[in-house]
Amino acid sequence: MIPDLPLEELARRYNNGLAVPGWMETLLPRWQRESEDVRANASGAQNVRYGSLERNLLDVFAPKGAAPKDGWPTIIFIHGGYWQRLWKDDWSVIAKPYIANGMAAAILGYTLCPQTTIRGIANEIDAAIAHLWQNANSLAIDRNRFALAGHSAGGHLTAWCMTIDWTKHAMPATPFLSATSISGLFDLEPLVPIYLNEALKLTNVEALAMSPAYRERRVNCEFAACVGGAELEEFHRQNALIGASWKGVREWTLPELNHFTIVDQLTRDDTELFRHIAAKLSR
Repeated sequence: MIPDLPLEELARRYNNGLAVPGWMETLLPRWQRESEDVRANASGAQNVRYGSLERNLLDVFAPKGAAPKDGWPTIIFIHGGYWQRLWKDDWSVIAKPYIANGMAAAILGYTLCPQTTIRGIANEIDAAIAHLWQNANSLAIDRNRFALAGHSAGGHLTAWCMTIDWTKHAMPATPFLSATSISGLFDLEPLVPIYLNEALKLTNVEALAMSPAYRERRVNCEFAACVGGAELEEFHRQNALIGASWKGVREWTLPELNHFTIVDQLTRDDTELFRHIAAKLSR
C-alpha cells in the first residue's frame, strides 16, 4: 500500500540519512574501527564462500578456545543499507558482545542493487543460511541454536526468511530459535515511486511479491519487530503492519532511538536488544 501522501513527503519518510545527519561521519567510522578489531582478534572463519558471486561471502566470529561439543550458539546477522549500500565488513562489530558472552556471530555478505534485485538478494540470504546449516560442524556452530536478526533492509530480509520453505534445503521448517527484525520494511510498494527505486528497480507487482506483510508466514519461531521511538513515521507504520499481518509478533518500540542508534544496541551487552537475542541462545 502506498500512503496517500505527496511524493516529496513520502520520500522524506524513508530518508534516514536526512533525518539523522552525520551518522556516516560519527557512528559508521566507529563501527568500522571496532569491526577491524573483531576481525583481527576473534576466532572462527572469515570470508567463507557460500555461492559463486563476488559478494557471496560470510564471516563466522567465535570465542577463542575450544567450542562446546555441539558448537557455539550463533546469531546470524543481515546488515542494512537499503539493499544498495554497505558490506559485511562494516558490521563485524555486531559479533563483539556475543563473543564476549560465549556465542558466535555469522555476518552475511550479499550482492547489492542495482547489480542484482531484491529477489536476488533474498535468494543469496537463503543460500547463505543453508550453507551455515549444512556446514555447521566444520564451522563449530550449533545449528540447533541459531537466532536470526537484521536491520533495515536486513530487517526486511529477516522477515522474508520467515516465509521460506526451509525444508527444500533438508532443514527443519523452523531452523531458528528466534528472529528479530530491527527497523524493518515489510511492505515495499511505497518505495516504487520514490528516489530509492532508482537502484532497486521495483515494479509494483514485484514490490508486493517481495513484501513479507503480504506473504504467508511459514517459520514458527519467536518473531520480534522492533523500531526506535525516534524513527521516521513510515518505519512505525511498517512495524505496526507486520504486527497486524502475522500472528504472534512482538511489536516493540525502543524509546528515543533513531534508525542508526538502534543498531548500537547490538554492539554492547548491556542493552535490552542484546539481552533479548542472547536469552534464547544462552538457554
